[in-house]
Amino acid sequence: MRALLAGNARVPVVKSCIAYVPVLELVVHDFDHALNVFKRIHQKHNLPGHFGRRETLDAVWPAGLPRTQEVDALYLHHTPSGIKMQTGLAPMRLHGLDTLQKGQIGYRWTSTSPGLLLSAAWPSAHVVIMDEAGGGNPVIAVTDVPGTPMLARIDAGIAFPIAASMADFFLAMAALIDIVYGEFDVFDVGDDDGVSDAFLARLTEQLEPILGKENCARFIEYFYG
Repeated sequence: MRALLAGNARVPVVKSCIAYVPVLELVVHDFDHALNVFKRIHQKHNLPGHFGRRETLDAVWPAGLPRTQEVDALYLHHTPSGIKMQTGLAPMRLHGLDTLQKGQIGYRWTSTSPGLLLSAAWPSAHVVIMDEAGGGNPVIAVTDVPGTPMLARIDAGIAFPIAASMADFFLAMAALIDIVYGEFDVFDVGDDDGVSDAFLARLTEQLEPILGKENCARFIEYFYG
């Protein structure tokens, strides 16, 4: 399977302690914090793509694709477009509204001459929001569980958990990007003998406090296994 930093200093994972904030607002607040961290790291390393903001998704959201508060916040409050990142191995892309429907083909939908055909084997609550830049190995948002947990799948295997929430996932992705670009010059994460032990140790150090031990191991295995 396959990894928040400012310079070399750990960016703390901030959990809101404002008890009087309504629960629904608190969920969006925590997610927006995570996305703002991710956006700062994206800007810091001058990565491709940009973020925006929309007033509504109703006219542009693919028909039949489920949504959650976190999914809505991602595509309304942050509206990614053309976002790509290197991991040191496979480059990844975060789907924007212009590629989101296409990103489901081969998973939720099968492309046929009459049009898109719904796959009975694909869980209806699963939405692919990220995959490798050339397609494949999807990262999946689970839309029927609070917090929108994240799964990953390698090739045609079974999807497995990598983050307990979408907020945790984007914090972890920010950490991965900052380490890859800021400390290992992207392609120095490994050599012909494999991925560097020092790199994997650095990822684990930063990601375990965000994801927890088991999800951290699966997250790293997804990107670097």
